[in-house]
Amino acid sequence: MLIITPFSRTNTILLARYPSHARIWLAPIRSHLIDQKRDHYDGTMEEWHGFIDDTRNSYGVDMSILTEPFTEEQKKYYLQTSLWNNLRPEQVIGTASIIKEMDCLTATVEDILVIKTQFFSSIMEDDTKFSGFGGWFDVHFRGRSESPATSEIELSTAPSIENGTHWGQQVFLLNSPIRCNEGDNMNVSFVMNRAKDNHRLLEAEFGCEFKLASGQPLQPFRKKFFIE
Repeated sequence: MLIITPFSRTNTILLARYPSHARIWLAPIRSHLIDQKRDHYDGTMEEWHGFIDDTRNSYGVDMSILTEPFTEEQKKYYLQTSLWNNLRPEQVIGTASIIKEMDCLTATVEDILVIKTQFFSSIMEDDTKFSGFGGWFDVHFRGRSESPATSEIELSTAPSIENGTHWGQQVFLLNSPIRCNEGDNMNVSFVMNRAKDNHRLLEAEFGCEFKLASGQPLQPFRKKFFIE
């Protein structure tokens, strides 16, 4: 834990280096990782069923009673858990939205226990696939009201070719991509909170109503993700 004593030169320097404001962003993306994660899940389940057969034939032990919990565990890991990724700017296929803006100088734990919002996004590319959402953050160094910065500095972790960071982006993938075109719109609800069984981890849920540019609605979906 870092303890800063008042009225010290170190205090002034550290406050200057500490971001005063932060924002969290989400945007629709396209990604080939959907197929990769599905292949990994299918391969894992194929190996499991082979293990069941081998154990039964070789040792006379039937492990099939564990198939249901094992399947749920693998679904959670491969199909419901978000992942770290370095997105390229061209993978962002729709307008990005700020889902949370924070004053780091006054924010409390209670302020961020639950992040709940609704946002709209429009697809900006023709004949593409909506694979899920990408999330990132930026922070700003503006100083304090009584001691504002002479010039604001921004640190962004948005998808970038030349200015990538080790934070990368968090990616939330659907099980199957949705074909879409420029002008298609989505109305998205988002909730993120701490996991009940481990407060160091997070859970996020997306609800999405998708409407084509023609006015035709697509089947809405809702999906929960685990952030580890």
